[in-house]
Amino acid sequence: MKFSIHLFSVILMTLGTPVMAQDAQQVTLRFLSFPKNASPQPVELIIGEGEVLEVKIPTNALSQPYKVKRLPTWAVGKMEPAADGKQVFKSYGSAPSLASASQIILLIRSGKENADGMKVIPIANNTANFGGGKFFFMNASKVDIAGALGGTKFTLKPGKQTIIEPKELNKREGGGAAGFFTEFFFRKEEEARPFFSSTWPANDKARSMVFFYHDTRNDRLRMHTIRDYIP
Repeated sequence: MKFSIHLFSVILMTLGTPVMAQDAQQVTLRFLSFPKNASPQPVELIIGEGEVLEVKIPTNALSQPYKVKRLPTWAVGKMEPAADGKQVFKSYGSAPSLASASQIILLIRSGKENADGMKVIPIANNTANFGGGKFFFMNASKVDIAGALGGTKFTLKPGKQTIIEPKELNKREGGGAAGFFTEFFFRKEEEARPFFSSTWPANDKARSMVFFYHDTRNDRLRMHTIRDYIP
């Protein structure tokens, strides 16, 4: 009887190995795009040889999760008919994938349309490091950015990112939600110029993503913020 139980356990472990290996090859992706667009058009993601998956790329929230096979590169674009009648993939942009099992794929449009090209930026979606009450900052602009978030100061070179947790929270009168003072600056001709200041509410059940970028229509510095609530 003992031998039978042991043998049964070995069989279960053997059968479970391919399943575990298969799960290890899966990754969950969520998409976000900007500049802001009232009705952003979806793109297609390469998920295998000649295979694509249409994914939504909202600008005001993270997309629904898409579970796909892990690939060394994430490429977005659209399948289009070729002269010989076959379908060819027109790439809008690509970037190396990360080791993280959950990733946010940030798409920055180079022009008004998706087909104008996109900068693809994968971000590790690790809720342990980027959890509630924290802020993810990404400098997708062409200038240095500096800021103070609830007493925590930071600087960001173009293309850099950081996660900040405000330390100095101020309780509002009448028992309202706590908040913290926020201000941002950008560098112009070796001078720090004010860009934005406000009091933001604190919420340990939500994490925020803040992006600095230059608007492709008028080359003005912009800030794009979204909030992602954690269940």
